[in-house]
Order: sequence, then structure tokens, then C-alpha cells
Amino acid sequence: MVLWRSDKMPPVGAAMTPFPYFVEESDPVGVVSRLMAEHAIRHVPVLRQGRVVGIVSARAPHVVVPDPYVVEMLTPLDEVAMTMSRRRIGSAVVVKKGKLAGILSVSDVCRVLAEVLRERFPDSGGNDAA
Repeated sequence: MVLWRSDKMPPVGAAMTPFPYFVEESDPVGVVSRLMAEHAIRHVPVLRQGRVVGIVSARAPHVVVPDPYVVEMLTPLDEVAMTMSRRRIGSAVVVKKGKLAGILSVSDVCRVLAEVLRERFPDSGGNDAA
């Protein structure tokens, strides 16, 4: 996906991982651990009646962090990335009209940055060490 060939800031929805795995608030801890292991993911949103109420991170898979950073799909990507950096968090939960739509992780941000750098510096092999 080419995000930077526009004169407008792309929304977070353009860079997120859509349809993320999630758990229900009532699911046992083992469900979260299995999801993370089976799918090599580090952040799992927690839902209650279809609404995001928390997130579990791989750093503490037995703890639900309430009130995660939640943004609408059309929130500008730079705003979300800057907030993640300032708050030192590894993900943002993305919703559309209040319903879970995706997740933006630090890995997604790194992927987008690499795409932008490759487009901006196409002849750079990245092997020129200082």
C-alpha cells in the first residue's frame, strides 16, 4: 500500500492491521496466551458486548489494561504515531463507529516508515555504514 503518494496525511486505517484477533472480557487467560503464541501477535484487544474495554500485551498476558488508546479509522496517522511515541505504548486500537476495526502496532509503523524511506531513497541499499 502506498501511503505517501498523496498530498494528504493518510488516516490510521490505511496502515493498521485490519480484523485483529480479540478476546471477550470473560475469556480465560489461556485463550489470550494461545492467540498470541499461535498467531505471533503481541497485543490483543478485549471486548465487552462488541465494545473495546481493554487490551492485553505480551509483556503482561495475564493483565488486562483498561481504557487502551483507541482511535477512529480516519484519525491522521502522524497523530496516532506521535501519541504512541509520547505515551510509550506499543499499539493503538482502531475502531469504526465504535466497533473494533483494526490495530496499529509499532511493527505496522515501522513497516510504513520503511516503505516511505524506500520510496524516498530508492537507490540507497542501506549498506553504507558510517
